[in-house]
Amino acid sequence: MNINFQLESERLILRAYKADDLDEHIAILSKWDVTQWLSNNIPFPYNSEAGRTFIKDAIDSFTKGDQIYFSVIEKDTNRHIGGIKLFSAKRAECEIGYWLGPDFWGKSFASEFLDTVLAWLRREGKVKKLIAQTAHENAGSRKLLEKAGFLHNGSPPPEYSRCGHGAGCSEFYVLNFNERPDR
Repeated sequence: MNINFQLESERLILRAYKADDLDEHIAILSKWDVTQWLSNNIPFPYNSEAGRTFIKDAIDSFTKGDQIYFSVIEKDTNRHIGGIKLFSAKRAECEIGYWLGPDFWGKSFASEFLDTVLAWLRREGKVKKLIAQTAHENAGSRKLLEKAGFLHNGSPPPEYSRCGHGAGCSEFYVLNFNERPDR
């Protein structure tokens, strides 16, 4: 995928990670309110070394196009406010994960970036089924997924227990693109 590729919505730009995102990326993942809901592969406390490694891997993955990490940028301030990961963007089934800095919660930014990614995936046509995992206690994420059209499918099947998911990710959501019309 072209490193300059980006998606835009009314208030956001979704683009490849850049070295300039490092400080804000670290600040977001250094907050337990965010990190507690992510895979246990995300260290806590989060530090500069982990951030640099993450951004390097995110850039490499973006150019390969198999796993896509979008840096979420607020247009008005040009600030990095969160991220999205598509685990297998070249396959018919893909998992999505996301995070957003607490300063931006409750302002519909997560709905906006999720809707933007879903619209792009529909246009591309490669991904037919999108899955997500979250903790039962993560009411905000569950509400976000359901608002976007994901259906709750109980607990994650064993084949999805990877990357630190498992007991913490007790809820499994599925969105079949051919079962839900475009918004």
